[in-house]
Amino acid sequence: FKPNRWQIFAALSGMYLLAYFYRVSAAVIAGDLSRDLDLSASQLGNASAALFYAFAFAQLPLGPLLDRLGPRRVVSFLGLVTAGGALLFATAESFPEAMGGRLLIGLGTSCVLMGSLKVYTRWFSAAQFGTLSGLQVGLGNLGNLLATAPLAWVAATFGWRDAFAGMALLTLLGALAVWLLVRDAPQAQRVEPPPGWLAGWREVFARPRFWALALLAFFWYGTYMAVQGLWGGPYLMQVVGLDSVEAGQLLFLSALGFIIGCPLAGRLSDRVFGSRKKVLVGGQLGLLLTAALFLGPLAQLPGIFRPLVFFVFGLCVSTGPLLFAQVKEFFPGAVAATAMTAVNFFVVLGAAVMQQVMGAILQGGSGAGAEDFSRAFLVPVAGLAIGWIIYLSCPDSGLKKK
Repeated sequence: FKPNRWQIFAALSGMYLLAYFYRVSAAVIAGDLSRDLDLSASQLGNASAALFYAFAFAQLPLGPLLDRLGPRRVVSFLGLVTAGGALLFATAESFPEAMGGRLLIGLGTSCVLMGSLKVYTRWFSAAQFGTLSGLQVGLGNLGNLLATAPLAWVAATFGWRDAFAGMALLTLLGALAVWLLVRDAPQAQRVEPPPGWLAGWREVFARPRFWALALLAFFWYGTYMAVQGLWGGPYLMQVVGLDSVEAGQLLFLSALGFIIGCPLAGRLSDRVFGSRKKVLVGGQLGLLLTAALFLGPLAQLPGIFRPLVFFVFGLCVSTGPLLFAQVKEFFPGAVAATAMTAVNFFVVLGAAVMQQVMGAILQGGSGAGAEDFSRAFLVPVAGLAIGWIIYLSCPDSGLKKK
């Protein structure tokens, strides 16, 4: 079998779609989980954050593993782990079981995007990388769409447990597709041997520019997941007064903005500006301004404007994946996977920390009011402002317009 690079892209994008569904699905079923498993707001935040902590800490050994074993083996095997975690979550009867399911899902899905990007460094040219990685994230975010209004409908009609059991089966099929269709590199291509594990980490962590990227990555994704991954739904229902379907529709629009924006951001950076930094600076400033609306103004905004806010929020979020393209250009060659997974560690750690910290602030659970949510959302908004300011000092990666 001689693989076609677009078949490889399709198989990996499909797996990433499933991974992204798991990542953001807690927001829509938060009420069902709290009721069925008798969870407090803090427990709900911890259960949701468990996926992200497992995902984040898996990044540390993941880069060297991808450099040594190859993405095909790693993504396929961990796909089986994801399916097992989804099944455990679907059958959970207690907080520890739900937490265990989320931990396994986080571990299993930890490799999909980084494994995909590692493959693309071998199968596609550097000039295509920003556009291609944006397209992958955009297509993967169809899973984000599935986790909004469609999941709300399925959960209301069949129950959230049946929804996750079905996703476990789809994940099993996705892992099989990756094993059959993906190859790590073209056969004729010489693969540079990776450095030692500690040497690769030292090379990445010793560069100050890495830490500017990592801090922005932490708060970029932490801010997005604060809204899309868990607390956006409760905010819209408890503060704005929407029902679960209406909240799901607004979250659908932010997911749609992300999907449309990802390939657009990649193309702007590859072809129009020839710069990762210019697109990131503008996009993350827009994210900061729209996220600040959750501090109070969004609840007072006329309902006709809210769909636009959520769509623009998603568009601005979509510039974040350019961080992976930029770090790859700072650290090319044999440490590319190590560098990208190191940034991804901070991406997903940001999501975990934001969800858990906000859960602790919203200790009142279903009784949390507008002031409680304003205090909670101040954490990601203030952090993103600091990260954006520090990122301004980071050099561009020197990409030339094509």
